[in-house]
Amino acid sequence: FGSRRCRASTAVVATPRLLALRGMHRSDRGDRDEGKLRLLCPLSIRFSQSRIAPQFRDGHLLDETSAQVYEAPLDSDGAKFATAEAPSDSAAGPPPYDVILVPPFPLIRVISWRPKVRSSDGEAQRDQNGDVMLGKRNWFALDNRRLQSMQRAAAMRWPKRCCVVVRCIEEVLGQTIRELRKFRTTTEGKSVDIGFHFGDSKPWSWAGEAPPGVLGVGGSCPEVVPEGYLAEELWDASIWAPHAVVAANHAAIDVAPGEDETEFAPFAALRARTAIDSSQDEVAPATLPATSQRQVAGGVVSHCALTTCPTHGWEYLDPSGKIQGPFDLAKMRIWHQHGFFYPALPMRCQSADDFAPFTQIWPMGAQPFTTQVVRYRPQA
Repeated sequence: FGSRRCRASTAVVATPRLLALRGMHRSDRGDRDEGKLRLLCPLSIRFSQSRIAPQFRDGHLLDETSAQVYEAPLDSDGAKFATAEAPSDSAAGPPPYDVILVPPFPLIRVISWRPKVRSSDGEAQRDQNGDVMLGKRNWFALDNRRLQSMQRAAAMRWPKRCCVVVRCIEEVLGQTIRELRKFRTTTEGKSVDIGFHFGDSKPWSWAGEAPPGVLGVGGSCPEVVPEGYLAEELWDASIWAPHAVVAANHAAIDVAPGEDETEFAPFAALRARTAIDSSQDEVAPATLPATSQRQVAGGVVSHCALTTCPTHGWEYLDPSGKIQGPFDLAKMRIWHQHGFFYPALPMRCQSADDFAPFTQIWPMGAQPFTTQVVRYRPQA
């Protein structure tokens, strides 16, 4: 009993390191949280897919998300705890990195893998004996859009040596795991096409994001070799980057399961709103002449004018009545293509205008966010 009282009276400070060690190795966090947390340079990780969309499922663009990545130093106390706390199945000594990059989304899952060698049309190559040819072993991402965001952030800081916390998946349960079907890279993961469809996709590699002049003649991507191809050969993130582990924990709380799913407000609420039967929201498209008037809420009269779609300044009212924006035209066009805007959603293209239902700001027959928009301006 005495020892119990002694332990109960001892205060335990919940430091980031302790939270990381406790919280990220629990078996009840789900299959997506399995694997060992390690540090790895994002430029040494390969893409498993041949093409990715230019945005996450909630509509946020990859470049926009990459800009939210911030850098932090490795834990200066890591060396003190490495011997006492680091498991025997991780690399010894200090990590060879300058900074750690912390993203606004959960951890990237990686697997050490030898991919099939594929031709440009995606067909698996075979040797003279008819056996499928395999490429070199490397770390491949199961979350390709997250990897692109992190590679872009790391490339913009090149030649600074950056690392990220990754979740090393070591066991593959047979050949039916969903992610394995995505291993369709035709470049052994060194680059990826970005676009909604193959016809409008463009090849991307991190060399194009590096500062001018730092890559030398030719500007091609130097091969960044990982420090090891097993989790045991990499550094334990719970020891050297506990703050980043805890940040990933918080990011994972608000994210629903799904590859590369990153739900940012306000689109989580807007997505739910589009799932509701919107028959009562049906509003006829605008049939206004180039100049007319329209009565809005409260009996106020707006002056209506047909103008060219502005490239910036778009705003809308989310389901809670909060103004979201301003956003640029390209982003609004992409969100519209994915069906985020329901018919009665109040929207405007400039902050000085009145809000009007989404379907009433477009001329009859016009495609939204392409050429012209009807602006409702307060009557002087």
